[in-house]
Amino acid sequence: MTENEKFENGLHINLFLKGRPCLVVGGGKVALRKIQLLLDAAADITVVSPEVCGDLAELTRQDKVKWIERRFEAQDAQGYTLVYAATNSRGANRGVLEASRAQGTLCCCVDGNWADSDFTTPALTRHNQLTLSVSSGGKNCRQSKMVKNSLARHLKMMEAARLVVVGTDHNHLNVEEREAFHLTGHRFERAGFMIMQLWGIHEFMILNTCNRVEIIAVVSQETAENGILRHIMGFTNLKEDKFYIKNDWMAFKHLCLVTAGMLSQTPGENHITAQMKEALESAKHRGWAGNMTQEWVNSALHVSKSIKNEVAPLLHNYEIEDLALRYLEANGKKLSKSTLMVLGAGMIGKGLVKDSLPKIGKIIWCYHVNKPELPEGAEGKIELCTFNDMKNRITDADIIASATDAPGHILHMAHAPFFNQERPVVVIDLGMPRNIDPELDDLSSDVSVVDLDGLKYWYRRELTDMEEVLTRSRAIATANKDLYDKIANSFKGGNAAE
Repeated sequence: MTENEKFENGLHINLFLKGRPCLVVGGGKVALRKIQLLLDAAADITVVSPEVCGDLAELTRQDKVKWIERRFEAQDAQGYTLVYAATNSRGANRGVLEASRAQGTLCCCVDGNWADSDFTTPALTRHNQLTLSVSSGGKNCRQSKMVKNSLARHLKMMEAARLVVVGTDHNHLNVEEREAFHLTGHRFERAGFMIMQLWGIHEFMILNTCNRVEIIAVVSQETAENGILRHIMGFTNLKEDKFYIKNDWMAFKHLCLVTAGMLSQTPGENHITAQMKEALESAKHRGWAGNMTQEWVNSALHVSKSIKNEVAPLLHNYEIEDLALRYLEANGKKLSKSTLMVLGAGMIGKGLVKDSLPKIGKIIWCYHVNKPELPEGAEGKIELCTFNDMKNRITDADIIASATDAPGHILHMAHAPFFNQERPVVVIDLGMPRNIDPELDDLSSDVSVVDLDGLKYWYRRELTDMEEVLTRSRAIATANKDLYDKIANSFKGGNAAE
C-alpha cells in the first residue's frame, strides 16, 4: 500500500480517552505536546524516558503524569489504549512501534516512521464547544498548522453570527441615482469575489431587483461594525439617508417585509418571492451561502405569507407588468388597437406577454439568446424576433416595454429614426439598470418614456394608506420574533453528537 493510498483510506474519528491508559515514550518538547493533548482528553498518562524536560517534570510533580524513569522496554507497550513514540531517535521510535504492533496496541511515531504508524495527530484548535482539526496524513505538517491557524481566526469569529443587510432602494435613491449601484453582469461576480475574501463573512447572498440592491450576510461582530460591506457596495460617499444598514432583529424584520412585497414599488407584488429564492440558490451554487442563510430566508418566507394574508385586502396587489398595462390604459392607449413590442424574455418579459395577450392587438416579442415558448392562444398574435432585428420592427410598434437585465441601454438615440412617425409611441422601461436611454423622452412630443419611478409615482396616487399596511406588516413580523431568536441562538450552540 502506498502512502497516498494509506492516507486516502484513513478513518478520521474522535477518541474518548477519559480514564483510559495511554503511553508516551520520550521526555522532550515533542512528547510534551502529545501529553498536553492527552491531558485535554482526560487520559491516564504514563511516560517512559530516562529524562524529561522541565515542563514535563512539573507535570509529574503535580501527579498529572506517571513517569517511569528508564529506557523503553518491549513489554511496556502492553495494556495501553494507544502509544506515542516520541523520542529523538528514529531507531528507538521504530522499536516502540514494533513492540506496540506485537501487543496489538495502536501506535503513532512522531518522526519519519509515521507512514508505518497506525494513526497521526491532526493540527487542532478549540473554541468553546467546537474543535477544528486539519490533517495532511503526516505528509505536510507545516501546511496543516498554517491552515489550522488561519481557520482558528475564523472559528473565534463564529461566536457571533449576526444577520446584516446593507442596501438601497427606490425609497432612498431615484432611478437615475440608483442604477449606478446595481450589481449586474461582471459587477455582480466581482462583488461576490471581493466579499468571499473577507474574514468574518460566514455566508452571504446578493439580492438585485428592479428597485433594490442589497447584500444579505451572516457575519462576525467585527464585520458587522467595521463598514466593509458598505464600502464594497460603493456607499462610502453616500449620505446616511441614501442607503440602509439593518442588523440582527431589524435585519430579519426587513427581510420579512421585503419578501412579502411590502417594500416593493408595487406593494404586495409576488415577483420578489421568486427573486429572493433565486438569489439564494445563486449564492448557494457559487458557494457564498449555506445552511445559515437558508434558515433566515426560509423563516422570512414563512412570515411573509402571514403578512400577505393579512394585508392583501388593503392592496390592489398589482405586479409590475399589470401596472404597466394599467398605466397605458389610464393614459389613453387603446390596447386592442395597439402593437406592443416586448424587449426581454425573462420573468417580467414573459409576464408582460401573458398579461397583455387578451388585451393587446399585436405583440412583437424580442429576445436575446434563448428563444421563448409562445403561450397558449398566441398563434397569429405574437411575432418573435431577435435583438439584432429589433430596429427593423420598431416602426411597427406604438408601445415598447423593456424588461431585460442588460447592463446598459439597448434602446437609444441611434434607434430614433426607426420609431413610428404616424402616431404617439409610449416607451416603458422596467429594467434596472435602465434599458432605455432617457434622452429618447426629449426626441419629440410623440415619444414618451416612463421608467420605474414614473410608474411608482403614478401608482402611489391610487394606493390606499400605505402607513396602515406597513404598520400591520411590522406587527406580524414582530409577532414572529421567536423565529429570529431561535435561529440566532442556534448559531451559538451545538449538537449533542456529530
